[in-house]
Amino acid sequence: MNTVSRGNQFEDRVFSALCSEVNAERLGILPRQCALFQKKGYFSRDRDSDIILDISIEVTIPGATTWSLLWVCECKDYSGSIPVDNVEEFKAKLDQIAGKNVKGLLAITGALQSGASAYARAHGIGVVRILPSNQVDWVLHLKTVHSLEGGLDASEFNRALTSPGYRSKNRNFFGRSDGYIFDNWRGLLSKALATAVSDRADG
Repeated sequence: MNTVSRGNQFEDRVFSALCSEVNAERLGILPRQCALFQKKGYFSRDRDSDIILDISIEVTIPGATTWSLLWVCECKDYSGSIPVDNVEEFKAKLDQIAGKNVKGLLAITGALQSGASAYARAHGIGVVRILPSNQVDWVLHLKTVHSLEGGLDASEFNRALTSPGYRSKNRNFFGRSDGYIFDNWRGLLSKALATAVSDRADG
């Protein structure tokens, strides 16, 4: 499979997961408040043309005639580490589109270089790494009440996001956004989108 086909397949996989969460009404907002798109263009004054985005979610608060928040996801199915230049380029796209009304997230299969991770964190860009299947060991074991009480380990998530060869047990999703870590799309999206809608409505 060539790199373009592989990248499109990963983007389709992410888009399908996002659609499922929105349509199942698990995010704290109604599906009618969200419109999801692939490869939609948004006008850039700097370019005097559209910037085409991998995935976008337009969130509209009740009573509004246009979207109040644009949530953008850029997908990168790289086998190697992602350098800071790629994250800077993504940030530049976000700034050209909608200023403070846009939130960005990178969905990746590879790891971020340390500088790229620091830059994303400093500029409020979320990151989700979906590990390749050959880097996840699915282990069945007896779960006790005590084993179900443990929270997520921030240091583990940092290693997963920045170590190319990181191997995981029983988890292939590692997300970080707005200072929080998440182990599924539902948690990440529900916080990002529902909070945004609430803030805009209150404002």
